[in-house]
Amino acid sequence: MRVPKRLAKRGRGDLGRALVVVLVLLAGGGESALLAVVPSDAGGSPDTRRPATLASATAAPTPLETTPRVDPRARRGGPSYYRRTSSRRVPGAARTGFMPLYREAARSFGVSWRLIASIHRQETAFSTEPSTYHGLNAFGCCAGPMQFNVTNGPPSTWALYRESFRLGKRPRSYPHRTRKHPSIYDDFDAIMAAGGLLSDSGATDALDGASWSAAFAYYGHDLFGIEYASQVLGRARGWERDGFCLNCPVDATLVAEFDDAYGVDARQALLTDEEREKRAKAKAKARKKQRAERERRRRAAEEARRRERDMRPVIPERDRRPPPTETTPAPSQEPATPPPTTTEPPAQPAAPAPPPKPACTEVSRLLGCRD
Repeated sequence: MRVPKRLAKRGRGDLGRALVVVLVLLAGGGESALLAVVPSDAGGSPDTRRPATLASATAAPTPLETTPRVDPRARRGGPSYYRRTSSRRVPGAARTGFMPLYREAARSFGVSWRLIASIHRQETAFSTEPSTYHGLNAFGCCAGPMQFNVTNGPPSTWALYRESFRLGKRPRSYPHRTRKHPSIYDDFDAIMAAGGLLSDSGATDALDGASWSAAFAYYGHDLFGIEYASQVLGRARGWERDGFCLNCPVDATLVAEFDDAYGVDARQALLTDEEREKRAKAKAKARKKQRAERERRRRAAEEARRRERDMRPVIPERDRRPPPTETTPAPSQEPATPPPTTTEPPAQPAAPAPPPKPACTEVSRLLGCRD
């Protein structure tokens, strides 16, 4: 069977590319060198095709574990993490690379691009954090340039907003573009998802209280989230006043202004809620302790009764018969006859007897006395 010439040529080309790949790997070439010699897929739209000139080690598609093994108590980073990302030096190329993404997300969702950019700086220092494009962060909860949570839910925050990229126009090139979409590691997908989340949280194109509340919700409603939101808005307001600056420190005065305007009330509300929650937990703990004490007493009473039964002397069978009882004659069942009744009048009392007659004497006889 003869092989068509176009198939033969294609087979020789595939074989040649395979040999080149083997030689590159044997020579110790890295993943970036390998991607440079492997052509991208020819099919698909211009937005999904990837030129070989954009291939890089970081842009290789990195699958995200759908069920990562993390501590269920994992949470976002704290003050030390965000101080580190805020102070990290960032190359100037980040300005031209990410600016089209910020503006497209701002146009698509009606939020301030400076707010999105400030969160990008706060979360991963414009994607320079080492774990930005692979795996989860050091806290085991979030991933990607905008640090979307993939462990909460279900559905997770990323699952809710990962399709936001469809509402915007994808630039032809940007710093980290993956081959499949949506990807939490793709800069455009992640930044568009952040725009959607901020918009749903109430943010607008103004750097005001609504945007502060959206940044507060972006991190999470706890005490450090208040500081996080004030830093994000203070940095964005500084850019609005002085111009976009990658490595400029945050103006502490602006941070304090946002904290005084919105953070004080939010902090008081959180403390009130925490105090209420503590009281509720204390009551639940007291009720649980009372139930345990009642159960302990019940078991102690049962144990005492059991021991009392075990300590009773054993009575022989013959001694268990009841003693004989004296029999008394049964009373007569004949009815008693009533006394006879008479209609005669009651007897009159007898007259008193006359006194005895004195004996006759000789003189009384002469006078006529008779015995």
